Amino acid sequence: MYLIKTCPSCKTKLRFPIDKGTIKVKCPCGYSFVANPDNSDMYKDASFDLSRSTCGLIRMTRLKRFMDGIQFDRFVPFIINRIFDLKYKVLNFRLLPAAEKKKFLIAFGIVSAAIVGIIVMLYVLNHGLNSDGKIII
Repeated sequence: MYLIKTCPSCKTKLRFPIDKGTIKVKCPCGYSFVANPDNSDMYKDASFDLSRSTCGLIRMTRLKRFMDGIQFDRFVPFIINRIFDLKYKVLNFRLLPAAEKKKFLIAFGIVSAAIVGIIVMLYVLNHGLNSDGKIII
């Protein structure tokens, strides 16, 4: 992680790491100071630069690539169209072909089972399996 602090003599922005411990920072104008990360006065009138920090960014690269691939301008209309399609199937269930009815009932059963499973899991986590009110993990 880096800290950006303004040089008091020439007003140049100095960028230096704070995760390396106590270091000496020298400005091109000749002004120098000791940067101690444990000293809270160092953080006054300073800002953090996280743009080049790799803390956790390597793990986030796959997620970022996935999120960049999602086209949100198409995602919202897609979801809205799927909701209207589902509403149509529910309202006109008896007019659907047999194959569509079967798919709909299977999907409805899976979703219902998942909801019941989540409710049971939350109940068990809240109340526990024993009568003492303690959860045994």
